[in-house]
Amino acid sequence: MSLAAEQRFERIVAGESLSGAFFFHGDAGKLRDEAARRLADAALEPATRDFNFDAYRGADVSPESLAAALAMAPMMAPRRVVVLYEAERLTPKGCKVVEDVLESFPDDLTLIITATIPDRSKKAFYRRLKEGSVSLEWSAPREAEVPGWLIERAERRYGVKLAAAAAAALGSAVGTDLGLLDAELAKLAGAAADGEVDLEQVRELVPNVRDVNRWAWFDVVGGRDYMKALSQLPRLLAAPSESAVGLLNGLVEQHLFLGIAVEGGAGRVTEVLGQVGKPYLKWKARAWAAQARSWTPGEVDRALELLLEADRQAKTGHGDLAVLEGLLLRLETLKRGI
Repeated sequence: MSLAAEQRFERIVAGESLSGAFFFHGDAGKLRDEAARRLADAALEPATRDFNFDAYRGADVSPESLAAALAMAPMMAPRRVVVLYEAERLTPKGCKVVEDVLESFPDDLTLIITATIPDRSKKAFYRRLKEGSVSLEWSAPREAEVPGWLIERAERRYGVKLAAAAAAALGSAVGTDLGLLDAELAKLAGAAADGEVDLEQVRELVPNVRDVNRWAWFDVVGGRDYMKALSQLPRLLAAPSESAVGLLNGLVEQHLFLGIAVEGGAGRVTEVLGQVGKPYLKWKARAWAAQARSWTPGEVDRALELLLEADRQAKTGHGDLAVLEGLLLRLETLKRGI
């Protein structure tokens, strides 16, 4: 889920507007359905909940039962709440029931619909859901955005401060599955001392934490300690998810933002990240600004040329280790001005 969508959801739950239709979709089903439950709880009056709440699953509810629930008036409360999980499993008649309600929506109803939209689906039902409701998507962030997502999620959902190094280690150990990441985050938040989670706590409580992860390695490269990066490289590439192409893509992005930091510092990096729709990378702005002190604009340009050359080599069958070793040695030569 994007940071903007997460922020919008939190505003909705806080009372921005609790009546209406809401469509939560995406492949991160655990978090998506949790959000549906949170919104339902916020929209319901506790004293009259039993009279004004229905929850169904698309595969189980008949069109008639769904239509009756959506037509029922609230009892002793400002609204009724109906949650429909797994709308992708509705029958065609069930889809028609939902579409009819969206066309003439009652003021006293909160309808929350969740679905996993099939890949490349062109079904008009999903388009109508998006057009007729508040539509938010729960999907895994890009790998580069995982630590930033974790930092935001820790603060907003669990009220704890997750250190950047801890977020990087956790993301590297778990991957991009939001459900698994959130489960580990909940465990860490429960054990947090003074509302903070540091790298050592992650190492103690999370399995498979690696001694070298891509984000820490990128910082070593950005800090121009190429011999250290070279010594760490075999352990980094030993991770099943790592490859020369993937690491080079991350390094290219890092050096582009290093160039921005050289010109304008952390503030300019943060501004650009917002403009290009990458707010989850703001956690790196200060680190990039610090690394930028060791660079000149010309050196960043030359490093990008070397990165693109290495990327071409990696994509034409050269060995991952050899490509990256050669790159680091050329970057070391650049640093020494040879």
